[in-house]
Amino acid sequence: MSFKIFSLQLLGKIKPVEKIEIQRKNLWDDYQEFLQVENSDELKEYLDLEKYIQSAEFINRKKQIQQLKFKGSEEEKLLNEFEQLKKSGHIKKYFKLKDSPQLKRFESLKNSDKLKEYRKLKEYVENGNFSKEKEEMHRLVFRGSGEQNREKEYNKLKKQPGIKAYFELHQSETLKRHDAISHTEKLKKYLELKNLPLTDKEKKHELKNLHNDSEIKGYLKFEHSKKLKLYRETADSYNLKRFEELKVEVESEVFKKRVDFLKDKKKFEKTEAFKKWSRFKELASSDDVKFFMKFEKSPLLENYYKVSDSADLKRFNELNSRITSEEFLKRKAYLEDSKKWEKSEEYVKEEKYLEMKKRPHLVKYFKYKGTDAFDFFTGWEVSFEDAFQGGKLNTEKWATQAPWAEKSLGRNYSMPGDLHVYTNGENIKCESKLVIETRRENANGMVWKMPAGFVPAEFEYTSGLVSTGNSFRQEDGIFEAKIKFNPVKETVSSFVLQGEKSHPGIYLLEMGAKNRIGVSSANEKGKLTINGLDISNLKKGKWYIFTLEKSGGTLIWKINDSEVLKMEDRHIDFPLHINLFTLVIIPIPGNKLPVRFQVDWVKCYKKI
Repeated sequence: MSFKIFSLQLLGKIKPVEKIEIQRKNLWDDYQEFLQVENSDELKEYLDLEKYIQSAEFINRKKQIQQLKFKGSEEEKLLNEFEQLKKSGHIKKYFKLKDSPQLKRFESLKNSDKLKEYRKLKEYVENGNFSKEKEEMHRLVFRGSGEQNREKEYNKLKKQPGIKAYFELHQSETLKRHDAISHTEKLKKYLELKNLPLTDKEKKHELKNLHNDSEIKGYLKFEHSKKLKLYRETADSYNLKRFEELKVEVESEVFKKRVDFLKDKKKFEKTEAFKKWSRFKELASSDDVKFFMKFEKSPLLENYYKVSDSADLKRFNELNSRITSEEFLKRKAYLEDSKKWEKSEEYVKEEKYLEMKKRPHLVKYFKYKGTDAFDFFTGWEVSFEDAFQGGKLNTEKWATQAPWAEKSLGRNYSMPGDLHVYTNGENIKCESKLVIETRRENANGMVWKMPAGFVPAEFEYTSGLVSTGNSFRQEDGIFEAKIKFNPVKETVSSFVLQGEKSHPGIYLLEMGAKNRIGVSSANEKGKLTINGLDISNLKKGKWYIFTLEKSGGTLIWKINDSEVLKMEDRHIDFPLHINLFTLVIIPIPGNKLPVRFQVDWVKCYKKI
């Protein structure tokens, strides 16, 4: 039990994880809002208004407004200009056409989905892509294809005597009995007597009896059989490995569907290209498309567009909008009004400035401006993260084999004393969180034993592991995860950062038989020791955020953002990857099964 953990809990410094996550989210949201405001036109407008309102120009302008009159003003000039444009012939013709049924129909079709589809398909059919895809589809045939070649190779290997013998004997009772007899004392005695010059009558008699023994006869017959010879020659052969590779591929649904596709003589009629061509023909003959294509080239429309883009029309609309607007009418009255200031643009700007000054997001922006509240977001960036969404493990981020197992044996293996075997992902679940599930079920696996090496073994439990050894490694930075602290003393569940070797390693968390954090090392006999902190007095069944900050040889552990351990270790000067796993050290009572090692999310950061 850790007095430091106890003290932090007693003083309320290890805050509930829910509160920390809310605080983090709120700060992140404030940071996003801060960035949005900082880069917004709104802030620029506010600062421009502030500068303007405090300027001498604004003060002088306020004094000048009261001297303004309508006669001779800009507003009078605009009104006269509008009347002249209103009487011009080209403007009259424009408005007459503008309201016609033909133009309305044309405009309604102009941006319609039908016309967009027609133009897109027309380009597709006429620019050569259609012909190219049609030609490419007709070239896709089964004969001479890679699929045909792999199918032929598979069928050829399937007929080989060695392959047949291998699958007939592999894991068969005959082979198991043969292997069992090969280790008997009876056979050992027979081979010993057979290879000795016998003068002793009793030994001769014993050899004769053994020679006539049915098991030994059967063993010798099978030992010298052609089938066993073929089996042994094939067991580790390239042909067997190639056959198994081809079997997986050739018998897969994907491969079968590909073969069916290549053999289909009407594959083109089922393509998207054929559908597009058919749709193009259908659209080209429609009334709407015919009308549009004809009207688009008409002189009437050409004239309409010419006027539409003219400076006269733009000016007319601008003037019309201005002189009929409430603002213009107010402006006219304003010029004759003794209270011009309250109706001026400058007054509006001043009022807007005062209103903007009270906006909550701007108030909050200036509250944070110049502080260090967002230093973490500006100084660090996410280098790795996973919230285990989507219902399955992200295999681009996680492998279900330990890196050293993948390099040495090509699959997971167990160590002497382990009661479990690691499956290849069958014990990994993603239920909006990562769950490594340890179950009681018989399974075969490999165990490392000296000096024999890897030997087959049977296990009563299965478990799982995940690793970023192939996808993510980082030497310095922040490593953290939200983990449910729920130790089961018969197991060891760990979140450990390791390099190319298993030790030394940094334990973000180990729980089960022992509950601790720290740095691991191994003695000459391979026994694991961890120098760190006991965390057994954390509340069981609760979620915690475990954090490690590494900078060179300085290591700092935090639980729910409260520092609990600081160490110096200069030996860990290499990139680290993440390993999560549960191992079984003693039998687990049934009422504790299955054991679930749960991780809500994992995040790593590096300095920017």
